[in-house]
Amino acid sequence: MTGSRRVMRLKERNRKAQEVAETIAENAVGYVRVSTEEQASSGHGLEAQREAIEAFAKSQGYELLDVIIDAGVSGATKPEEREGFQRILELAKAKAFSVLLVWRFDRLARSLVYAVTTANLLQEEYGIVLRSVTEPIDTSTPMGQTVFAILAGMAAQERQAIIQRTLAGKREKAKRGGFAGGPAPYGYRRDRDGGLEVDPDEAQVIRRIYTMRQQGMSYRAIADVLNGEGIPTKRGGRWYAGTVRYILDNRKYRGAVEYYFRFDGEAHILENGQHEPIVPQ
Repeated sequence: MTGSRRVMRLKERNRKAQEVAETIAENAVGYVRVSTEEQASSGHGLEAQREAIEAFAKSQGYELLDVIIDAGVSGATKPEEREGFQRILELAKAKAFSVLLVWRFDRLARSLVYAVTTANLLQEEYGIVLRSVTEPIDTSTPMGQTVFAILAGMAAQERQAIIQRTLAGKREKAKRGGFAGGPAPYGYRRDRDGGLEVDPDEAQVIRRIYTMRQQGMSYRAIADVLNGEGIPTKRGGRWYAGTVRYILDNRKYRGAVEYYFRFDGEAHILENGQHEPIVPQ
């Protein structure tokens, strides 16, 4: 008795996946990063890191495909925002290698959160393990994975604490009538202090929307007028009835701030804002 075609296809797919995994199992890519200050003052510059990675790869029997460099890049920058590390992600997506070598884990990121998050991404999305050539944590081993799991837990707690502090700060700012973050609504732009200041051209459109509504025009009719005149929305798109309705219901245009917070208990905040109104109260 033979199995179904579906199972046969699954078996063949699994066999091919195993062949690919075996092919790249010993392929490694090195990653080197130094900040401008480090290049000038530290003995662990680009060449020193590269040589250490090359020597380690040889001792472990890895086929070192490339050593990718981010020179003069701060460790506070997220890895995925760096030009060199973007190349690593491209190779990872192409399944070109299975081990990423760094001189130290802090070369990946100065922030523990970024380092652990990036390591988890490489492992979970692409099956790539991270190894430091000078530190004893090997994420390809159970012990190394355990240590990284502990670090990941610490990072998660740190992220949660940051989120809580950020949200608490936003709520307190809203209570004082301040703009609590996010993109500036149509009609406004952000000032140097993070608040709102009127955008004259967009404010004129806001006043027209209110006038047309007072004249009895429907949301759809107002949107049609704006689209017919080629006036773009904040993001450069078309106007819709829902967009017009949102603007007419937004208390910011009347000089107020309104927020509904759900963390640490519900809180509906409606206060006189610190910004200039576009339309009368």
